[in-house]
Amino acid sequence: MAQLAGTEITRQAIFLIEAGKMRPSMRTLKMIAARTGKPVEFFIDGPSGRLAADEMANDPRVDQLQALCLQQQFGDAIELAVQLLNERLPRRVEAHVRHYAGQAFVRSSRPDEGLEQLRRAQVLLEAEPDPWLAVECADWEASALYLKEDERALAVAENALRLCRLTSPRLPGTEARILEHIGAIHVKNHDFDRAVACYEQALEAAGAVRDLARVSRTYHGLSIAYQERGEISRAIEFTHKALALYALENDNALLARGENELGLLLMKQGQVARAEATFRSALEHFDQSGTQPAKSHVLLSLAELFLRTGRLDEGVDTADTAINLARELGEVMAESTGHQLLGQLHERGGKPQLADKAFATAIRVLKEHHLRARLAEVHASYAEVLEARGESRRAARHWKDAALHALPARDLGTPRAGAR
Repeated sequence: MAQLAGTEITRQAIFLIEAGKMRPSMRTLKMIAARTGKPVEFFIDGPSGRLAADEMANDPRVDQLQALCLQQQFGDAIELAVQLLNERLPRRVEAHVRHYAGQAFVRSSRPDEGLEQLRRAQVLLEAEPDPWLAVECADWEASALYLKEDERALAVAENALRLCRLTSPRLPGTEARILEHIGAIHVKNHDFDRAVACYEQALEAAGAVRDLARVSRTYHGLSIAYQERGEISRAIEFTHKALALYALENDNALLARGENELGLLLMKQGQVARAEATFRSALEHFDQSGTQPAKSHVLLSLAELFLRTGRLDEGVDTADTAINLARELGEVMAESTGHQLLGQLHERGGKPQLADKAFATAIRVLKEHHLRARLAEVHASYAEVLEARGESRRAARHWKDAALHALPARDLGTPRAGAR
């Protein structure tokens, strides 16, 4: 409510408008529309508006469901949505309920359940077209696929952007969010130039209507992309911007991800002690947030620091913890990175058999999920280990496998643990 109200009106006024106890002026209505990323017609009953009585029947429970998602009370949103879906609902109402249910599942790191709801909403929309809701469903479907590390995420997100740009009036907030999501996918795919372009477009699309949480995540994405392009000073600049906004939002989970990013940058600059302190602060913020998704990334960053500083036993223990957490949450990329780091730690510790086993597990996990680009990185990393060991024939086979999986045989090293 504070974000929606801004400095123009009070949170109490927003509450009264939402509860139907106060009628907003057209100026206030336009402000609310802009900040929620909806057209003005969305809020107007009658034949000229999007919420005509025969379409939504003004069911207040749908508004309640939306409010729960906006307030990030996803457990309560899921509970209410399940309750509503046990009833016989008009198709348009059901489509909205399934959309919010899907969003709540995705934001609770339950992508499979989210996909089921979002796809059923899209089937309903084939009979009851709603271009704005179709855009939202497509974007959240892409987010669910991204969480599953499914290669189809990019195509679905780009289709959501195409649909968004076809809507009239345009939805700048939604377009900015989709562009930020596409930027994150490009980062994961190591296409950093395209990632930077998408993030910059997201800031431009948002214009004067800025969602602080969204902007902070966009800055965070820019910091990752610039880091991978080797522009460390620019990366640090955007990381500090993201951290400042995360602190304003009192979001410990996002603050932890930002600290992980800063720790990686400090480690790259050789500031190992500061990097370790930053990673440990990130773990504390994850614990305070009560959330687990992406915590494995910080553990992997810490394991990589232990590898670099020769603290091998601590590194093995930390990598094992990260692997177990990633496996529990279905974070395939993190799990494979953990096994790769474990292989490097064992190799450094003079345990080649354990190293071979760890690399073999990383490769197997990635093959099972058809993650080709990541598989190429692990093959290349293993080839370097084998070359250093003097096993040139085995190394040559893995260099070949790296090339076959669409990346050149070069010094790919250990992948960044990542904060996204």
